[in-house]
Amino acid sequence: MSKVYVGIGSNLGDRQLNIDKALEKLKTRKNIQFSEVSAIIETDPVGNVNQPKFLNACCRIDTTLYPDELLSVLKSIEREMGRGRDSAPKRLNHEEQLKALEEGRNVEDMSRGKQSLARNPEDDDKWDPRIIDLDILLYDDIIMRGNNLIIPHKLLHERIFVLEPLSQIASELIHPVFKKSIRDLLIECKAHNNTSTQKQELLVKEFNENATVPVLAHPQPSSPKTFLGLICKLLRIPYPKLTQTGTRDEAH
Repeated sequence: MSKVYVGIGSNLGDRQLNIDKALEKLKTRKNIQFSEVSAIIETDPVGNVNQPKFLNACCRIDTTLYPDELLSVLKSIEREMGRGRDSAPKRLNHEEQLKALEEGRNVEDMSRGKQSLARNPEDDDKWDPRIIDLDILLYDDIIMRGNNLIIPHKLLHERIFVLEPLSQIASELIHPVFKKSIRDLLIECKAHNNTSTQKQELLVKEFNENATVPVLAHPQPSSPKTFLGLICKLLRIPYPKLTQTGTRDEAH
């Protein structure tokens, strides 16, 4: 039997219950033996951050299913739990139907066109909120790239929310592409994220420091008239009339 690691995530509804249900469904599938599961961790969303926090976990299963067969099983569990219901064909609203009739176009054709625009098959929904998400992370030491499945998961080494729970049950497991353990990949990923955060904070600090004093003019301290003009511009008031008294300009 093949040893497979599956990533699990949920951020809609009862997240804990969703993960529990997914694990129970996975245990009942034929040709799959459930082995172990990590602790569940709560993580901030990545990419599209305007959504609820996730609960994430990883589990190990032993199976005789081929990778594409296992993928079909995981997707069927996602559908059973409600994921993908928003992919039904989009219907035209009343105004769109009237416009189509006036222009002599077929309403059904427009509906299909609207669906294709609303959901491009090539779009990646990896950042979308979801009831449940089941991903094949590693399948033995297989390296494969298909139209619908890439093993190891192409973003595994970049995702702390996957590496942390995976390291709980397979810290010494070697990534077949990078030839590094899951523990080492987690350490590198955390270090990279910390460095990126520090760079962002430094850029923000530099911007704030440079933006505190706008460069409106470069007056010479020895020129009161030029300095007065700058003050008037900053206060948005008319430039005062000046009279000549000796060698100095004074405002009245």
